[in-house]
This record gives sequence, C-alpha cells and structure tokens, in this order.
Amino acid sequence: NLTTRKILDFLDVDRNAPVSHENADLNPRNPRPAPAPLTITQPNGPAFQIDDGEVRWQKWRFRYALHPREGVVLYQVGYEDAGKVRPVMYRGSLSEMVVPYGDPTGAWFFRNSFDVGELGLGATASPLRAGVDCPANCTVLDAVVAESSGEPRVIPGAVALYERDGGIEWKHADHTRRSRELVLSYWSQPGNYEYGFDWVFHQDGTLEMRVQLTGIMAAKGVANGAHDPYSHLVAPNVAAPHHQHFFAFRLDMDVDGPSNRVMELNSVAMPAGPRNPYGGGFTMQETLLRTEREAERQLNLASSRRWLVESSTATNALGHPTGYLLMPGENSLPFALPDSWVRKRAGFLDAHVWVTPYSDAERYAAGDYPNQSKGGDGLPNWTSANRPVDGRDVVLWYVMGITHNPRPEDWPVMPVYEAGFKLMPAGFFASNPAMD
Repeated sequence: NLTTRKILDFLDVDRNAPVSHENADLNPRNPRPAPAPLTITQPNGPAFQIDDGEVRWQKWRFRYALHPREGVVLYQVGYEDAGKVRPVMYRGSLSEMVVPYGDPTGAWFFRNSFDVGELGLGATASPLRAGVDCPANCTVLDAVVAESSGEPRVIPGAVALYERDGGIEWKHADHTRRSRELVLSYWSQPGNYEYGFDWVFHQDGTLEMRVQLTGIMAAKGVANGAHDPYSHLVAPNVAAPHHQHFFAFRLDMDVDGPSNRVMELNSVAMPAGPRNPYGGGFTMQETLLRTEREAERQLNLASSRRWLVESSTATNALGHPTGYLLMPGENSLPFALPDSWVRKRAGFLDAHVWVTPYSDAERYAAGDYPNQSKGGDGLPNWTSANRPVDGRDVVLWYVMGITHNPRPEDWPVMPVYEAGFKLMPAGFFASNPAMD
C-alpha cells in the first residue's frame, strides 16, 4: 500500500516453468521479396488547409488538440451545407479505456490497466514517420505535453493528417464516383501494446473512428504440455492469457445546435397474420430516451439496435428532425463479474451506451482519479441523479469492447486488428450529400 507504506501480502508464484528459447526477434531471418513499389503522390499538395487552428477539407470543418490524457480530441466539428457550416459535434474524445485479463491466478487477477486515466495516451504518443507510420503523403504535426516536472516536452510528428483513396462513394450502372477520405491519426504506446486512433472524415458526411490494436501481448511461461483455460499457447513454453480491451468514447454532440435528444431505433419482425401474410414484414420502432437511467442501453443484434441523436429545434426538408446516427461496429460484453474490482472501478462497462446532460466536470467515464478509485466513480455516479436528457445539450457515451483470445499468429508481435464505429447523417441532409 503506497499510501500507508505497508506490505499487505507477498505471493511467491510458481517459478518452475522453463524459459522459452524460441527466437522472438522482430526482424525476420528470411524476409519475403519486397512488393512492387506503390507510389502515392499529390503534385499540387494536400487539399486540406489549416487556418488559425481550424482544419478545412471538402465541406468539413474541425479543430483538434493532443490532450496528454485523452490523446487526440476533436473540437467544433461541422459540415458546410448550402453555404452554412452546420454543427455536428462540439467535442469528441476517448474518455477512458481498460484492459481486464481473464486469468484469475495470483500473478494476473489484478492486471486491468486504465490506459487513459492512469497512464495517459497523449503523454505516451509516438512520433510518426511519413511513409512508415503513415502514408508517404501525410503531414505530420508536432505536439507539446508537460513532463512530470512541469517542463514542456515536444513530441515530433505526434499527429498525422492525410488524404487517401476511399473506394467507391456511390455507383449505379455506368455512373460511378470515387471517394476520398481525410484521416486524423495518432499512435500511442502506453506499455507492451500499441494503439492507433483514426478519425476518418467521409465526403458523404460520415465521421468514423477506427481503433487499431497491435504490439506485444502480455505473456507467461508455461511447462511443456501445460494447459489452462485462461490462456492460449502461442509459442513453446509461452502462453498469452485471454483478455478484453474496452474503449469509452465521449461524444459531446451538437447536431444543428446544442438542443438535442436521443432516440433508440429497433427493428422488429411483424407477427404472422393478415397484416403480414407472407412472413417478411418488419417495422422500425423509435423510442425517446428521456432520462439518464432510460438511456443506459446495451447493443442488441436481434433488433439491429442503434441510436439517433437528433435536433429538438431543427427540421429537414421532409419536416423531420435533423439527426446523426450512432452505428456500432464490433463489440462485446465484459466477462468480469459485476462485483469484481475491475467492474467496480470501471462502472462504465455496465452499458454500451450512456447519455448525460453536458457538464464540464464530467469528462472521464471512470472518474477523475481511477488509480485511487474504490469504485462507483464516473458514469454510474453521475447518472444516479437520473437527470433529464430530452431537449438538452447531451453527451453520448459509447463503450466498445474487443475480446482477444490469443492465437499463435499474434506472436511475437500482433498484426493490426481494427474495430470502430460511425456517426452517420440521418435526415441531416435533404439528399445524398455526395451527389456533388
């Protein structure tokens, strides 16, 4: 106990497992032939501009900063429509993340790093090199963070901004448009893992977050022939425990202004009967989430559940509220039991979606100081007031979980694994905004 300076317990773990002598060098002994050159060129330079801190690209407008705790934070995201910049999101960030391990033995049960609140993803940001860590046409931008002494430290090339081909934007018969994407990217190495975070701006008004996971898994030595249900053998005498990665995103939405509400959308099969004689009918039900407790929601694959943040003041050409849709991607439920220490400290794992009224003091899903938390801080504490969220300046919280069951192909370094979500316009525009 670092506070009382007392040893609470001493555990002497099994040290009889042999040390693996397999080569785990990251430089291959027999590399494959290099692929044919692939050149990315922009003869006229990039199509984005940065004017007094504001990034302008196509019809998107936004600002960003590298926060020492949250990493890259987006600010004042808007989209130009009919000569007017319409607000979409005021502030978007990764609020917290936690990595619980599924091995209950003495050397592992306590391992659940809060990489945002305990380590700081911005403070551990990695310098990026054009043509290596980001495409050759990328622009790398420095960032400044404070050392523990308070002195400023420059991270060269901490953030990358670049355009890339986005595939086909839309197509019908011989009418085809190819898309372009703008990517705001950074990488962080808070320990053995590396995480990449990309905010991707699409020409059709979609804003996407892509998380990339790579690096080296936490592993343990095991005896020949040993096997336990908590890990998977990845090399002779090396096993990597099963674990999960949870990312809690804080999305301070401003869809056509600060007065918003959140609707839950569920698609439901119609019962058999005269109104559904052929059995193929289904409907989409919209439910208004009026209070914080009503807005603690889980994903539901059976109903293709998603959430719509819509304006409570603005309407579109059809007379409906303008909105942006949260489109989840891969996700998972936590396997740690509700009364476990990690679940108490990371109470945000109790739901995939939370909605709160805006408060400048409510930034971090697990509370301001997760390292000293005894549980219950952050979202569970704030939402216990059950405040109204209809027609308010709302903050949408999305919790994304990745379950990692290790495999030999993840060793000695893990190929990049991607997951993410999208914010898609839904009634925000009068028609397809990429028709132009």
